[in-house]
Amino acid sequence: MRIPRTTMEQWAVLQAVVENGGFAQAAERLNRSQSSVSYAISRLQERLGVALFQIEGRKARLTPAGRSLLAEANPLIDDLTRLEDRARSLGTEESQLRLRVDSIFPRQRLFGALQVFAEHHPHVEVALRESVRVPEPDRASDDFDLAISLWQPGRADQHPLIDIPMLAVADPGHPLVRRSGGAITPATLARHLRVAISGDGAVMASEGLSPSDGRTWDVNSLEAGVEAVLSGLCWGWLPEHLVAAHLAARRLVELDLVSGSRRVIPLALSWADETRAGKAALALGRLLLDGPDQVRLA
Repeated sequence: MRIPRTTMEQWAVLQAVVENGGFAQAAERLNRSQSSVSYAISRLQERLGVALFQIEGRKARLTPAGRSLLAEANPLIDDLTRLEDRARSLGTEESQLRLRVDSIFPRQRLFGALQVFAEHHPHVEVALRESVRVPEPDRASDDFDLAISLWQPGRADQHPLIDIPMLAVADPGHPLVRRSGGAITPATLARHLRVAISGDGAVMASEGLSPSDGRTWDVNSLEAGVEAVLSGLCWGWLPEHLVAAHLAARRLVELDLVSGSRRVIPLALSWADETRAGKAALALGRLLLDGPDQVRLA
């Protein structure tokens, strides 16, 4: 059944009267005259053939029928209000943003930025897609609006975002930790099982790093890599932000490698087309680049 717009407006006036405690307060809230608020309520009662308010002294209170009907109308009023707000927003900003994120990017920072963005752009849907260690998405594919991906030197269209420290770690009981004889050489590393996250080999090679030869377990997520090393069955290169608590609790320890136990993987942010990016895309990019605590959106 189609509900006439005038009826929905009258229900919204009724809702305002109840929420604001009276006709005068509702009129002020709606920026209307008190007489127009009273008229809208009167017209709604006439249309329904039911008394919605009863007068008690100088106050108007909902009748039992009014309370029951308003309870059913409230969700419809709220839905209509959200729909109208979204329709107005579509004229000034995008309705959807496609965000691709490398899984190594700290999730606390990612979801912190998305939370602030949602508060200021509630009508923009963010389609989030996480990838495991891949270069910047192909711009010709037209499947992203913003991307957090591996930084590629010489790319002017990428904005440096964050350096992710990678640590060579193992369980305290692992043979690489219990051994003696100084720093661990690549030849010694190659004799022990290493956990590898999908794409790690190509990334570390591109940075001039040597992940080591030898046997590997290939897993598809960072969390699986952490659990594998915690099991004591292997060692691995893992992001510092994911192993910091384990290191502090001595559940994991850094390996003393000849070539150094710390490496860095740089990430960058890019827009599919920064020159044509809309208001919402620019705002989300700014939040991701600077961090939600450093950005104040208008």
